[in-house]
Amino acid sequence: MMSTLSAEQKRAEQPRPQRQTLQGMLPVEAISGFMAGCAATLIVHPLDLVKVRLQLDNSSRSHMGGILHIVNDLRQSKHPLQEAYRGLIPNIVGNTASWAAYFFWYEKIKEKVQKVSGRQDLGFADYLVSSGLAGGMTSLFTNPIWVVKTRMLSTNSQYTNAYTGMFQGLRLIKKEEGIRGFYRGFVPSLLGVGHGAVQIMFYEEMKKWYSHRNLGVTQLKHDEANNESSNLSTLQYITFSATSKIGASLVMYPAQVIRARLQQYNADNEYLSMRNVISRTAKEEGILGFYKGLIPNLFRVVPATCVTFVVYEHTRSYLNYAEI
Repeated sequence: MMSTLSAEQKRAEQPRPQRQTLQGMLPVEAISGFMAGCAATLIVHPLDLVKVRLQLDNSSRSHMGGILHIVNDLRQSKHPLQEAYRGLIPNIVGNTASWAAYFFWYEKIKEKVQKVSGRQDLGFADYLVSSGLAGGMTSLFTNPIWVVKTRMLSTNSQYTNAYTGMFQGLRLIKKEEGIRGFYRGFVPSLLGVGHGAVQIMFYEEMKKWYSHRNLGVTQLKHDEANNESSNLSTLQYITFSATSKIGASLVMYPAQVIRARLQQYNADNEYLSMRNVISRTAKEEGILGFYKGLIPNLFRVVPATCVTFVVYEHTRSYLNYAEI
C-alpha cells in the first residue's frame, strides 16, 4: 500500500507539460480588433448615416431640424429599415479592417518603442506616437472604402447615380475619377488620426493610472512586459473608453466634417480644395458649421467606442489565455 501511494505521489510531484495557448500563434490584436469593429458597426450604423447626412448639409444652421428632416425622410421611404442600413457593407468592411489593422500596428509599434527606448513603462508621448503612426498607416489602407461609405450613406438608394453596393462604387470611382478619387478627403483623414491618437493616449493613461493604484507598480510592469491585458472589469473599460472618446471628439470633430464634404458625390462642383471647404463653412455657417452632426455622432461613437473596446479587451484576454 505504501509503495502504491509513493508511486502516486511521485507522479503527482512530476511537473505537468505546459499547455500551448493561442497567444503567439495568432495575430491576437488583429482578430480582437476585427471582432470589435464588427460588433460596433452593426449596432450604431443608422446613427452613422444620420451623422454623415448632417455633415453634408450646408443649407441650415439648425442641428435638431436637420436630424428631424433626415429621420422623416427615412421614415417616408419604401423600406425604412433597409434605407437606415444603406451602406452597411462598406461601413462594416471599413471598420473591421480599420480596427484590425490599427490594433495590430499599434501593438507592434508599442513593442518597437519599448525595445528601442529600453523602457517597459510607456508615457503620454509614447502612446501618442504609437497610435498616430498606426492610425496613419490604417488610413492609407482604408480611405477608398470610406469614400464609398460616405457616398452611400449620404443618399437614399433612389438617388440618381447612387451606388448599389460597395464593389460597384469602387469600380465607378476607378473608372470616372481614377486613383485620385479613392483618396478624396485623405488629408483631413490624416488630421483625424490625431483624434484616435488623443483618445488612445487618454485611454491608456487612465487604464495605467487605475491599474497602478489597484495592482501596484510591480504587477503593472509585469503585465506591460508580457503584453498582457489589465484585466479590468467591463464597467471600467466602458468608463475609460467613453471618457477618452468624448474628450477627443470635442477637439477633433471638425476634421470629420471637412473630410465628409470632400468625399461626397459632387465634391468637384461644390468645393475647390480643403482650404475652400474651411473658408466657406466658416463664412456661411459659422463655427457651429464645423460641429454639424456632433450630437448624433456622440450618441453613435460613445456607445460604439465602448462596445469596441470592451469586445477588443475581452477577446484579446480570451485569445491570450485560451488553451489548445
